[in-house]
Amino acid sequence: MTEPTFRALDARLDAQRRVLRWILARMVVTPAQFADLMDNLDQTVIPQDHQEDPGAVPTEAFGEIAAFAAEMRAILDPVKRQHRTGPG
Repeated sequence: MTEPTFRALDARLDAQRRVLRWILARMVVTPAQFADLMDNLDQTVIPQDHQEDPGAVPTEAFGEIAAFAAEMRAILDPVKRQHRTGPG
């Protein structure tokens, strides 16, 4: 079996983002639902590297956390815009 290319994986990820945005746009319609979504998903994750000054020495985990944060923004930012501007 052939490994998928980066472009193929990126296209698949984009498709999943679009589906998630569509679902969220229809499920999160009240201010209370929006607040609940943000309270649960819009959080910064601080890596635990068990150092005296966490994050002072970058590790591989920081790259994964940055990727996670970027993905959450890609999914949640359109929902945030929708709730700031109202139904469009």
